[in-house]
Amino acid sequence: MLNTKQIMCRVYSGILVVIWILAPYVILQHVEIFPVIWMPQLSFDEAIPVYFQSIWFYYSFYLLLGLVGLLVEKKVFIQYLYTIGWVTAVSHAFFLFMPNGVSRADIDIQTAPAMYQMLVSIDQPRNTLPSLHASLSVVAAIAIQFSINFPKWSKLLIWLWVLVIFWSTIALRQQVSLDLVCGGIIAAIVWWRVSLSNELKHHGVGG
Repeated sequence: MLNTKQIMCRVYSGILVVIWILAPYVILQHVEIFPVIWMPQLSFDEAIPVYFQSIWFYYSFYLLLGLVGLLVEKKVFIQYLYTIGWVTAVSHAFFLFMPNGVSRADIDIQTAPAMYQMLVSIDQPRNTLPSLHASLSVVAAIAIQFSINFPKWSKLLIWLWVLVIFWSTIALRQQVSLDLVCGGIIAAIVWWRVSLSNELKHHGVGG
């Protein structure tokens, strides 16, 4: 169990991570140095109908990240932070040099529920590939796989949670499947690369 000091340290780390993720993300929604590439909807995406109630699963992404940050042991937590940092940096580079978006043409936003209207008023249909929802959810699930604090059955449930988050991003037309696949691949590659990094050794982590 973490003591109060350790919990506060992780909370402060989480706040810094949120700033690292959201500040550039918001800015890059309004910065365009190249034309926006509109991501194609595959038949898989079109087969998933718009479902506004999935917004609660969409927002559960933040709960997943927070729970992992508080529950994994120090070794995994340090790698978790480094991986989130690098995954976010790579994603922001994509958004800057290859701006992309997903069309919401099949949604009548004016008649949509208030929660959805609030989401789209803040989050423009930009910065979709690679999907940060996908990549950071996968990072969280990988962290749990390497943690000794979770029983095996709970690790399977976490992956099911990640799949539901994936589904919600398509059901809300926030992402398409290509965004999700790209985000998942980046997450796995960066976790592996960070595991080999000398940076972890400075924290007493790694071989």
